[in-house]
Amino acid sequence: MRQLATAAALITMAVMASSCAMIPAKLERSHFVGAANCPFEAETLHSLIEISLEDPNEGRSAHALGHVLEMWLAQHGSQTSGTITPDELSTRDTIYRVRFTANGPAKFLPGYFDELSPAVDFQVKRLERFTREGVGTPMKALRENRGEESIESYYPPEAITREVTAVIHPGARRGKVQEISIELLCALYHEDVVVEGTRKPLAADYTVALAALLERTKGLARAEVGDLFRRSPSRDPQLFMMEPYDPNKEVLIMIHGLLSSPLTWAELTNDLRSDPEIRERYQIWQYLYNTSAPALYSGRILRTQYRDLRRQLDPGQNDRAMRSTTLVTHSMGGIVARSLITDPGDAFWKAGFTQSFESLTLSPDDRAALKEAFFWRPEPSVKRVIFIAVPHRGSKFADNPVGRIGRGLVKPPSQFQAFYDRVSSANPGAFTEAYADLGKGKLDSVSALSPEQPTLQILPDLPLGYSVSLHSIIGDRGRSGPLEESSDGIVEYWSSHIDHVDSETVIPFPHEMLHEEELIEEVKRLLKLR
Repeated sequence: MRQLATAAALITMAVMASSCAMIPAKLERSHFVGAANCPFEAETLHSLIEISLEDPNEGRSAHALGHVLEMWLAQHGSQTSGTITPDELSTRDTIYRVRFTANGPAKFLPGYFDELSPAVDFQVKRLERFTREGVGTPMKALRENRGEESIESYYPPEAITREVTAVIHPGARRGKVQEISIELLCALYHEDVVVEGTRKPLAADYTVALAALLERTKGLARAEVGDLFRRSPSRDPQLFMMEPYDPNKEVLIMIHGLLSSPLTWAELTNDLRSDPEIRERYQIWQYLYNTSAPALYSGRILRTQYRDLRRQLDPGQNDRAMRSTTLVTHSMGGIVARSLITDPGDAFWKAGFTQSFESLTLSPDDRAALKEAFFWRPEPSVKRVIFIAVPHRGSKFADNPVGRIGRGLVKPPSQFQAFYDRVSSANPGAFTEAYADLGKGKLDSVSALSPEQPTLQILPDLPLGYSVSLHSIIGDRGRSGPLEESSDGIVEYWSSHIDHVDSETVIPFPHEMLHEEELIEEVKRLLKLR
């Protein structure tokens, strides 16, 4: 009884945590133009342009340029050019002809954004701040995701944020008229910029854009746990691009674990972007899935979205980016990832069904979905997978009192359950005894992580579809004793360990190790391998 009471208390605590979930980062603004603590007396666009041209793209002038962008967006919106005449605060009678340019990839016009503000005016809370010295002024650049273009369904719905740096280029002067042009460059894409004929490092703030996105994610933080107990989760599974697509950068997809979401990758994402070698080589995508569903169901959705996004971005299949993808996975996310690299043959079908695929009574759509669920094709573009604390052979936690209560409370997504209900009702007796729970509404993510679950008895030993580099990072909490008997508190070593990996690293941390410096450094080391 005491164990059951403890388990119930833990479940209750998880639900309470979801209702007041903390977002991983927050921004606080320290100054505004015209406020008492503003470093500029100037309050007009003309006078701010004057200051920004005193020492272009450096120091105080760069800061003033940030406020020029902020004021331009407020006063001129999506206009890409305009004439700014002197006003009562101006010290010179110069007329400025301003033009915004966006010639080339990962460059923006001000009208793309709903908010442009100097990054230096904000303090970042709960996340280490990474910057780069250089010319120009880093901006907080944000727009609402209104789904105006098809690709925006693959951007986070909370907002589209970009690591933008503004650069001003003084042009010719004719009499009282001064020509100037301004660029907005993505600092993840551009490491330097040509200013007055000289190539110089581009200033960057790699954290403020991520923090601006994360502070809008309270609903997602609540959904991490809350969606486990809903038939209709608040968020559908979705693959997200976290930055503008670069055809020359390898894709890195992060896949979270149970009771989690992409928010768990906040610190690692922030740290990876600060590393010039990784930043130059990779572009980060993240996969959000309902952790109430079995991992292979989530893997099927990921494969479908991954292929669709690749077709949108690279219809000719010529981009270097699309030929080499790395997966960084934690916990159940590693099992989701296995479905991208494993050739299942007919192993799952034989384990799950008593009759042939062709003999089943199915609608065309359900037949296609069932075929993809059991006879999928692995993805040859996935070249490397990093497994972090992954229960390849399940976790005894799923069968202990906490797990058993969780199995009684967790609700598989209604779409998942409805699909198997249709298959089961149209084909009585089609499921084997081992997979009969599929037709009874009992196969949830917790049940699917039991070491007794047939899927986990099959999956680890299936052949890889192509040549893939595998790396395991396993926690043992730093406790003494035989490694074979160790555990990270949730997953035992015997489950996380798989043979024939390129490397296996054991670190002295528990299952939720993603914020640990040693873990981050090991992931960075692996990502730099060729």
